[in-house]
Order: sequence, then structure tokens, then C-alpha cells
Amino acid sequence: MKRVGQALWPVILLTLVLGGCAGLPRELRQQAAREGDKLQQAEKQLERTQNEIRDDLTRVSDLFNGAPVATEWPARLRAAKAKLDSAENNRRELERLERQGGKGAVARAERLLDESRRLRQSALDDASEVQAQANRWLDFQRNLPHYLAKMEEEHDAAGRVDLAPVAAAVAKAELDWPGKKSDLETRLNTLKAAPAKADEQWRASQAARDAAAAGKATGPQIATLIQTDDALVAASAGLTRDADRLRAMSGQLYDAWDKILDDLDISRERRDDVYREKIKTVRTHFVDVAAKKTETTTDEKWVDVSPGAYHSVENDLGMAIAHKDAGLYDSEAQNTAQPAGFAYVAPPSVGSNQYGYWTHTDHGSFWTFLPQYLIMRELFWGHNYRPIVINEYNGYYAAQRAGRSYYGQETPAAPPKYGSHGTFTEQKYASSRYVQSGGFRNSAYASHASPAAPPSPRYNNAPNDNTQGRRFGHGSDSESEGKRFGKSSGSPPPGKRFGSPGGGSRPSGKGFGRRR
Repeated sequence: MKRVGQALWPVILLTLVLGGCAGLPRELRQQAAREGDKLQQAEKQLERTQNEIRDDLTRVSDLFNGAPVATEWPARLRAAKAKLDSAENNRRELERLERQGGKGAVARAERLLDESRRLRQSALDDASEVQAQANRWLDFQRNLPHYLAKMEEEHDAAGRVDLAPVAAAVAKAELDWPGKKSDLETRLNTLKAAPAKADEQWRASQAARDAAAAGKATGPQIATLIQTDDALVAASAGLTRDADRLRAMSGQLYDAWDKILDDLDISRERRDDVYREKIKTVRTHFVDVAAKKTETTTDEKWVDVSPGAYHSVENDLGMAIAHKDAGLYDSEAQNTAQPAGFAYVAPPSVGSNQYGYWTHTDHGSFWTFLPQYLIMRELFWGHNYRPIVINEYNGYYAAQRAGRSYYGQETPAAPPKYGSHGTFTEQKYASSRYVQSGGFRNSAYASHASPAAPPSPRYNNAPNDNTQGRRFGHGSDSESEGKRFGKSSGSPPPGKRFGSPGGGSRPSGKGFGRRR
């Protein structure tokens, strides 16, 4: 028996060790405990709100009787309670995982915790909004003279909004960009109709306003005044906001732009990882659409991003991670990463566009930029520019139409040309923080070690402010406006400007242009 016991002892010890590891990690258990405490507090807070709303609806029944909020508020609070009940179920499941563990317990516990936090916060937001609305109704009833004066001011303000500037901007944009005429006209007509609609609602509340002014307003009449006040607020404040927005949207049509991922960096601040992207924005503004006169500017800056956003573009160094054509709103930008500059090349079937044309020789076909857009070529490719040949463009075009990124691989086994592990990128971005920290080391296509790479530290110290380059043609490094090229009239916009305006005819030569 003694020998049997000695033989079984390692098995018993292993069972105890595994049993002790069956639960959740200590940090995860602590997070679950804190979330449980917050959930209890949320349940108490929601219960207080429910009691207060129930008391308000009963105590001031003449105000709320027949008003939609009399049923809407309790329904929203019941829905909030259901969210907290779901969060409570998650808490109980977390307790079970803490006791029993099991395969995938940690991942499931993390998902349950995230879901519980969202449910709890959503329930509290709903309760707070209901409480704020109830307080406003009660305050409206107590301070009727104040709100009547406020409503009159809002009505007058809606009628004073000057829509002439936005109408002029829309008219010009419709002429320059006919494809947007229908949409712009619809938006402008909605704006123009807003003051009349506000006036109609104002006149419809006349009886309720007269009763309130005489101190004889009933609950339903006060409810009408509150609803009218909401409409007038939307008409007065919203009309100015929407007019400014429409003017901005009209202006967006005159810009083509690209956001180039110029660098990536992870730094350590205190105990947290800080993820950053260096974005270079190249913007081509149409000064005169009919004459095809443009100005090109550029600026660079580091921006903090979430870990998810960082990892989503980790393969796209040097590429345009967003592009918008002229004649489109910013909301219509393409967000599938593609090689920088390819979006300005015309399909071979078209042959040419305002930026350049396809040149055909005995040795093949390649894209030629017009002289006034050579600076764009410099911005997108730098000194490493090689002409885009027709097969390469066809590969990009097929990927773009399919919603995929094109990395310039000629065959599945060939190394990519573009992106974080591309051969072109490795040359152009050799001095970037991404490359200097060993960014190419994980690439199966890396031809050699990253130039001057240190012992691959994980974190760099990237500045959290805008990074501005020198103005071309000046020796000072202190220039704050960035790079600017070409002529313009009036005060120049901030950023780097390139090229002189003007379209120009196709040059007679078919060369690639001088290397810079």
C-alpha cells in the first residue's frame, strides 16, 4: 500500500496543480469583481430613476396625461432594466468560469466582461436621458414666461438665417460638378423649407401660447409648447449648422486628396502603449474647374490611434490608406489601401486625363504625368519613381474594383513592391521609425536586414505633435507652414503648395521626365 501511495502521489499533485489553474487569472478576476460592484450601483441608480419618474407621472398627471412620454419613458426604463438583467446573467457566468475554468475560459470571460460594460453603460445612458427629459418638462411648467420668450426668439432667429451664401456656393458647385446637382439641390431645398416649417409650427401653437400667457395652460397645452420648442430649437440652431455643413460639402467637391501612411510607431508612455501613425495628406485643389487649374499642397502629422486601427494598416506603409477624387464628398472617400498615386492614372481604355496620359512605345506602355503634375509624382514616389507600366496598372485596377489592396506582386510567390514589406517601400522608407525598429524583419521577402536597424527595441519616442517639413527652396528648418510650391494670388493656405496653376496641352515629348 505504501508503494501504491508513492506511485499515486505525482498524479494527485498534478491534479491539484491543474485544479488550481482551472479558474481565471487574478487580474481578470479583479476586473470581474469591480464590474460586479459597478453593476450593483447601476441597478440602484436605475431603481431610483424609475421611482422618480413614476412619482412625477403620478404627481403631475395633468401635465403628462395623454402625452406620448407618459408611456415612452417607462418603456425605455424597462428596456434599460432588461440590459442590466443581461449584464447580471453575464456576472453569474463569470462566477462559474472563475470556479470551473475550462477550455477557452479566459477568452469567454473577456467577452462577457466587455459585453457587461456596454450593457451597463447603455442602460445608465438611457436612464439619464429619460431623467433629463422629465426635468425639462417640469421646469417648463414652472417657468412658462421664460420659455415663451425663448420660443419667440428661436422663431425669429430661424427667419433671420441668411441662406444666400450657401445658395451661391451650391449654385457654383452645381455648375462645376453636374453629377452632384440633384443631391445639392435637394439639400438646399430642405434648408429653404425649414423657416416656413418653423413658422407653421409657431402659428399652430398660438392657442397654447395664449393660454400659457394668461396662466391657464393645461397639461396637454404645455406638452404642445414643449414639442413646439423642440422644433424651433432644431429650426434655429440646426438651420445655421446645416447651412454651414452644406457649404462645406460644396467645397469638398473641389478637392482631390490622399492620406499616405508615412510611418508607424509604438511608444511607451507611463505604463501604456501608445500607437501612432504619421499621415501625409496630399491635396489637389481645383481653383478653376473649367480651365483645370489646380494647386497641390501637402502636410504631415503624427496622430494617436487605437491598437486596432494601428494593426489594420500595419501592412500598408507608404500606401494611400484613403483617397478621394474631386467631384465627391469627403464621406465618399475610398478607404481600401492602394499604392500612392495610382488613383490619378487613367485606365488604358480611356488613354488620358487631366493629370497625364499613356505613352506607347516599341518597348511597352507607361504612364506620363503632365509637367504641372510632376510634383505630385515627386510627392507620391520621391526619387525612387519608376514609370507605371500597363500590366502593373491593370493589376491595381482589378484589385481596386474588387475592393482589395494591390501590393504589386507579379506572381503569388514574388515579393510585393508596395506596402510595409514591399521592395519599393524598403528603399524609400529606410529611415522611417517603422523600418529603424525592425519593421522589415518579419517579412519573408526582406532581401537584407533593415538599414542601420538597432537591436529591435519595441518602443520609440514619437512626438505627439504635427511634424512639419521644410519649405522647398529655403534653407531654414524653422518654417512652420510646411512645403509650398508654385504661384497663387492672395493669402496662401497653410501647408505645402506645389506646381503652378493651369492645365496646359500635352507635351510633345514622351519621356519619363527628369529625375530629381
